[in-house]
Amino acid sequence: MRALQKTLFIISLIILLTQTVRHLYVRGVEPTRSVLDKYESPVKDDIKKANSLDELLKQYEEARKKTPEPEFQFVDPTNNSRKISETEHQLWWAIKEWERRTKEIFELRFFWSCGLVLLVLGLMCYKQKYSWLGLAIITAGIAEMIWWTSPTFRWGGDSREFDKLLTNKIAFSVMSILLLLITSYLVERLTSRRTSL
Repeated sequence: MRALQKTLFIISLIILLTQTVRHLYVRGVEPTRSVLDKYESPVKDDIKKANSLDELLKQYEEARKKTPEPEFQFVDPTNNSRKISETEHQLWWAIKEWERRTKEIFELRFFWSCGLVLLVLGLMCYKQKYSWLGLAIITAGIAEMIWWTSPTFRWGGDSREFDKLLTNKIAFSVMSILLLLITSYLVERLTSRRTSL
């Protein structure tokens, strides 16, 4: 059983460390500028600078009031019979992306907390001499933490909400690593105490 425990903890630690390094790279090192940025529409820059969903919504409402130019018309995603401007189209997608990232942050926090509860329950089972059950529940808790701190991909460009998501993933990944190390120590100590009796 000790070999299985060590194998599970080593694999978990390797996964958590590598994805934390990736998050740190994307958050602070990865180049995000392009030589073509100077040709982008001003609305894209406004989208990147938005600090809240309310700011994006205000820009969207203003864009909805304007009549689209004939050569730059898109179909309104909410109403196929209505034509919209490129600006309104970009803002609509930016709002949808922001809402998706906000939902992802909530899910990260919720399911990571569920993983923490499973980890604690597993340790309690392990301490009560239900070793296999405890190890299974601990593994499920750690797997939940790993899954929800796994890398997120960018589909619609950068936003403050994407940066917030990455910051959350970095923080939760580091907490997962620390909890994994503490759990490994506690399980090893409980196992040693049982074998010495």
